[in-house]
Amino acid sequence: MVSGHSTGQTGNSPTDKEQLLKRIITALKSGTLELPSLPDIALDVRVAANQDNLNIEDLARLVQQDPGLSAYLLKVSISSYYKRRHATNNLGSALRRLGLNATRDLTASYALKTLFCINNAQIKRRLREIWQRSVYTAALAHVMARHCGFDPDRALLAGLLQDIGALPILANLKEYPALLDDQVAIDDLLNNYTGKISALVLNHWQFDHELVAVGLERGNWLRDKPGPADLADLVLVARYHSYLGEPSHKTLPQLSTLPAFQKLKLGEIGPQQGLAFLREAQREIDELRSALL
Repeated sequence: MVSGHSTGQTGNSPTDKEQLLKRIITALKSGTLELPSLPDIALDVRVAANQDNLNIEDLARLVQQDPGLSAYLLKVSISSYYKRRHATNNLGSALRRLGLNATRDLTASYALKTLFCINNAQIKRRLREIWQRSVYTAALAHVMARHCGFDPDRALLAGLLQDIGALPILANLKEYPALLDDQVAIDDLLNNYTGKISALVLNHWQFDHELVAVGLERGNWLRDKPGPADLADLVLVARYHSYLGEPSHKTLPQLSTLPAFQKLKLGEIGPQQGLAFLREAQREIDELRSALL
C-alpha cells in the first residue's frame, strides 16, 4: 500500500484520493453531493416546537414515539445542569423543566447519533472516533456556555453538528476500497473538506447562519471575526480542549493566542494548558458524554 505521502510510485492510493477528491468537489459545485437527512423525529419536534400555544403533553406524546429519545431527555433533565430538588420519571414534567427550545435542540442532538452508522468496519471505526470527538466538544461547550452568556443547549447542539460534513466524505470511501487503509489520505480529506461540507449540510437542513458558521469554522484556530465572540468561537475553544493530553495537541497554537479565547474572556488557564474551571465541572461533562455516547 502506498502512503498518501508517496510520490512517483505506482499504487492505488494517490489515484483513489485524487478521484475521490474530484468527485466530492464536482458534486459540491454542481449541488449533487448526496447529503444526509435529518432524522424524522428531529424534524417533527422542530415543527411542533415552533407552533403557537403548543401543549406540552402533545409534545410529550410525540417524543414518546421514540423510546430512546424519551429516555435521553429524562436523563438530561435530571443531570447536574438541570437538577432541581426532585428528579422526575414523567416525560411531560421533564419537558417542562427543559423548555421548548432546549427540547428541540436536545432532540436534534440525540438524533444526530443515528447518522454516524455505516456498515463498513473501517469506516464505522473512523465515524465512531469523530462522534466521540464531537460529543466531548459538545459537552465542553455546554459547560463553557454558562460562563460567557451563551445558551448551553444550543452550544451542545453546535458542538455535535460541527463534524457532520465528515459523513458524505466517509460514505464515498466505500467506492475506493484501496483508500480505506491510507489513514494519511483520509485525514487530509477530512481536515480540508469537513468544514465546507458541514456548512453545506447545515444549510440543507435549514439551520441558521450562526450554526452554519460553527461547521464552516471548525478547526480554524486563528479565526478572528470582527465583533464580539460568537457561537463558532465558543465551539472552537471547546474543540481545542478536546485535544488536551493527546499528541496532536502539541501541533496546535497556544490557547492564550487564539483570538476566540481572547474574546470569550473565560478566565484562568490551568497547568494543563486548559481552562481551570472545567476541572470543577468534570462531573457534568462526564454525564453529558455518557448520555450521548
